[in-house]
Parts: sequence; structure tokens; C-alpha cells
Amino acid sequence: MNPPQTSAPRTNTGWLRGFSVLLVLALIAYLVMAKPVALGDLVQRVQTLPQLLWAQLIGLTLVSYAARFMRWHSFLSALGHRVPWGRQLHIYLAGFAMAVTPGKAGETVRSLYLKPLGVGYVHSLAAFLSERLLDLLTVGLLATLAIGWLPDHRTGAWLAVAGCVAVVWVFRAHGLEWLARRLGAGAMGRHTAEGLAATSHLLSGRRLGLALPLSAMAWTAQGLAMHAVLLTLGHDVAATDAVAIFALGLLAGVASFIPGGVGATEAAMVLLLHTQGVGTADALTAALLSRTLPLAVGLTVGVVALGGLALKTR
Repeated sequence: MNPPQTSAPRTNTGWLRGFSVLLVLALIAYLVMAKPVALGDLVQRVQTLPQLLWAQLIGLTLVSYAARFMRWHSFLSALGHRVPWGRQLHIYLAGFAMAVTPGKAGETVRSLYLKPLGVGYVHSLAAFLSERLLDLLTVGLLATLAIGWLPDHRTGAWLAVAGCVAVVWVFRAHGLEWLARRLGAGAMGRHTAEGLAATSHLLSGRRLGLALPLSAMAWTAQGLAMHAVLLTLGHDVAATDAVAIFALGLLAGVASFIPGGVGATEAAMVLLLHTQGVGTADALTAALLSRTLPLAVGLTVGVVALGGLALKTR
């Protein structure tokens, strides 16, 4: 008589739960051990900001994250996957726990939890790659808003935008699919070709027409957060200029190759705000709030969501 097969499912997926628990513990240990930076009177300045501003910042942060999730949902739907909204949102938020990684590559942790729901690794990674390419394109386009008041850098700005457009176009080109098939004859070659085909599909036609405005909404909302801080501090900086400065700062962070662009992004924003007559203290306040608050919200929600996935995984 054969023994009942009751422990097999637990054995097959137990590694996923263990991985989730270890990941959450590692993130918590990092947050606990990280030493806060002493900012002196800058902390007092932040503490005196009105509650209305904090409500505006949180609202704009939620708009940014909502636009990103809608874009992600549209990608999975375009690839033929019908994951329940609640479950999909939970998994998507969990990815933000790993946002502070080079190229946000840690967010691909979502693939592990989407796989049991019928979303293959190739499709989930193609959606992630499409997100990053659209982010690059969108931030590059928003940066062009600064061309009017940076006449000495117009050529460089247009070249940067052209580069962003070229990157997206190259990943859409069927030539990459052909190259992937030629570089690998085995399973890896087939998976690469399939992933590039899926990326090309997501970055074309109606799918691109829907995802690009959502990307613009996500990053414009964060730029408007900087604008709100500047207005509260008494600086009459145009909203378009604030969005452009935020976008240029993000591009500087990408160029620095520092995980999350931490430090390089804020430094670039402060220098650009100086060109608008904003003092160092106020520039630091605007840069840190517009960057740190969305990041802190994302990390906090992400860690909680990832912990929830660890508890639910069986």
C-alpha cells in the first residue's frame, strides 16, 4: 500500500516561502543598521512644513504608484494573463521592497510569485524590461522641458532624448529577435527570442499608446511634488521647470550607476535648483522630500507586502 502523498506540494514550494522570509529579514536588518544622516537645521525645516503639503505629497505619491500599477496590469493583460486584481496588486507592491537596486533589478522578485499564477518568467521579465525602457524614454522626454532655460546644453539634451528614443526603438526592432535566435540554439536562445518578441509587442501600437501616458503621469506626479515643496518654501518656480529638474536629476542618477541613484540624483537636483535662484537649504529640502518620500512609501509598503506573501505562500 502506497503512503498518502500529502507532503509533496509543501516540498515543491517550500523554498519559495523560505526565500521570502529570508528576504524580509535581510531588508529589515538593512533598515535597522542604516545610520541616519545628520542634516541639522534641515530636519527642523522639514518638521515645520504645513500638513497640507504633506497631504499633497502623499497624494501625488499615490498617483505615481497607481499609474505604475495600471501600466503593469496593462502589460500582463496584453500578454494574455488574467491575474486577479487583488493578488496582482499585492505582488506588484512587494516588488518595491527591492527598488533600491541597480536598475531596480530586484523588482523582478515579482516573477517568483507570478509563476504559480500562470505568468511565465519570460513574460513577467518582458513586462519589467518594458517598464524600465518606458521610464527611460519618459524621463528623457520630460527633461526636454529644461531646454528653454539651459541654452548652453541644448545639444546635449537633444542627444540624450535621441538616445532614449533609440534605445526603445532598438528593443522594438525585429532585428534583436533575429539576433537572439542566432546567438543561442538551445532553450536559452528560445527564451531570449520569446522575451524580446514580448517586449516588442508591449512597446508597439495601442499598448504603447496606453503605457506611455501612464509613465508620464507617474513621473510628472513626482516632479509636481517638488514643485509643491518649492511653492511652500516661497519660490516661484514654474511647474514645468520643477518637473524638468526632477527628470534631469533622475537621468544624472542613472548615469552615476549608483544603486537607486542615491546621492547623485539629489546633488544634480540641488545644482539645477540653484540656477533657478533657490538656496541650498531649500533646494535640499525640495530634492530630499520629492525623492525620499516616494521611496520610503514604496519600501515600507513593499516590505509589508513581501512579508504578507511569505506568510501566505504554502
